[in-house]
Amino acid sequence: MLEVMGLAFKGGEVKKAKDGVPANIDININIDKITQKTPDGVILEFTYAVDYKPDVGALRIHGEAYCKDTPENLKKMLAEYKKAKVVPMEFGATAINMINANAGMNSIFLLRPFNLLPPFMPPLIATEAKLAAKDKPVARKK
Repeated sequence: MLEVMGLAFKGGEVKKAKDGVPANIDININIDKITQKTPDGVILEFTYAVDYKPDVGALRIHGEAYCKDTPENLKKMLAEYKKAKVVPMEFGATAINMINANAGMNSIFLLRPFNLLPPFMPPLIATEAKLAAKDKPVARKK
């Protein structure tokens, strides 16, 4: 499994076509290029894309994830990537999730001036009445 040692954002853009609440939000993380830097280290160049549909807006963030793994795993991963241009989940799930979490949270700062929704849903907070009905405390306001 790739271990993310560092993440750097290199650029981004936001486009807003119209006001309104999107009917759908599509999120895509693409690994554009993998460069081996050391026997146990690679750089994943990625694009984090959010499309607000239909035709509400779009966000793109480009960056690099600095990752490490065993030389054997990197060799297998690079061979698979060369064939299909996809990082096998057995090697890249942790890195993809790290990119998703970091880009998603940082996207708030890019999206706010355009009044576009962040690409994630915060956890729902139950009211006291709902808590009593379910007997499962989620969060309480003090």
